Amino acid sequence: MESAEYPVSLHNVAETVPAEWADGGERLCRVPASVGEELNEMARTRVRHPTGSEVRFVPADDETTIEVTLSAAEETQVRVFWGVFQPWEPTAIGPEPETLSLSVPERLADLAATGETGRFDPRVCRIRFERRTAAALHGVSGDCRPPRDDERPGKRHLAYGTSITEGAAASALHTDYVSHVARENGYDALNLGCSGSAYCEAAMADHVAGRDDWDVATLALSVNMANTGGFEPETFRERADYFVNTVADANPEKPVVCITLFPYHDDLTASGDAEHAAAYRAALREIVADADRENCHVVEGPELLDLTGLGADLLHPGDAGMAAIGDGLAERLDAVVE
Repeated sequence: MESAEYPVSLHNVAETVPAEWADGGERLCRVPASVGEELNEMARTRVRHPTGSEVRFVPADDETTIEVTLSAAEETQVRVFWGVFQPWEPTAIGPEPETLSLSVPERLADLAATGETGRFDPRVCRIRFERRTAAALHGVSGDCRPPRDDERPGKRHLAYGTSITEGAAASALHTDYVSHVARENGYDALNLGCSGSAYCEAAMADHVAGRDDWDVATLALSVNMANTGGFEPETFRERADYFVNTVADANPEKPVVCITLFPYHDDLTASGDAEHAAAYRAALREIVADADRENCHVVEGPELLDLTGLGADLLHPGDAGMAAIGDGLAERLDAVVE
């Protein structure tokens, strides 16, 4: 969305609301409050965290300095990318508003015009937020503008899922599988992961179905229901059936790719319940088959990730696992996205 107050774009932000922890800040929310109110309590909180959200702008020229003031409910970090180029280190922010002074890095300004600069123009400043805590924008000063369409990717990948989609165990947000797919396939990423709370709720399905800002959607459904949510496979089937068919029916020209459960401790430990995990995977597989829609596809989670890619909790993929998922999923999306 374009900011109504500042000459920037707010990526993966559906609305802003006043920040509770600091005066004058606008909290960045991934999903409108009207949708969040219909979700479970944890999901309502998660979608008001800026996982994969960005403040984006292009300075008027290479000498112009732009000042951006940010805060966060708790201590966290942001990373200032220029195009696809990663910063040397993250920048800390917290409850006290912090002003960042930003200008095009000298060597990027001197980059040869024939250089391959990736899916973003290198003069697009992208302040990227992590998943840990809520964050707010307080102000932007200096001569800048939002990026043009030709300065950013032409296709968008919307990803719904759990803390795995949010990148919970990745060392940084830009190493999660959603970001990895975006890099590999030249997409812009819209991350709607809901840590611990991706319960395939109708309000979220209706929200995703009604959006017109994505070209391909992936639905990782849903280890939260299988693991911590206590949902029986039959309940999962009912909810996932509504979710998948609602999104696919409303967007018949757009691929909707459903990802079955990645391997996790129910599959792998002596005390686990492998039959429970298998029932979830079978349910999603059958939902896609019964939908019989050309735009609806299924990808098997165990084909994207093996045991060695998991963290020590045998649930969340580490960096190696995120890369493996990203590589495999990027290849599969490339086959279905025109």
